[in-house]
Amino acid sequence: MNTHVRIVVALLLGVLAFAVTTVSVTAGFEPQIEFSLLIGLPVGVSAGLTGLFAGYVLLWYRDQAAGAVSERAVRLRLAALATIADFVVVTAAGVALYAFADGSLGISLLIAGLPVTLPLAAAAGYALAGGNRGEQGGFQTQ
Repeated sequence: MNTHVRIVVALLLGVLAFAVTTVSVTAGFEPQIEFSLLIGLPVGVSAGLTGLFAGYVLLWYRDQAAGAVSERAVRLRLAALATIADFVVVTAAGVALYAFADGSLGISLLIAGLPVTLPLAAAAGYALAGGNRGEQGGFQTQ
């Protein structure tokens, strides 16, 4: 896939993730919180950036995955997957804390926790990638 097409697809995925998440979170918190957009925007920005990063990296990895792939491609793929998993887990934890425990702690996790944990998850995924090398010493796709 051409690099420009990959960039456009990743941007569209990021914008779609931003819009859907912002509207969903804002609408979900609207009955309880008057200014729910102040919660929806940061969560939407986190979702959009996660979609942009993961979309580009996973499309790039798909293009590289013809046989042996570089260590960098494997590490970036795991970083993208770790970022997606972190977004889902931290968002679910924030909503659960808001619904079942202390509301302010759940909102704090959604607003301040996501921007902190997403880069940490990407860095941890990149750093911890690694031990499935093939016979020739390169990473294998299967």
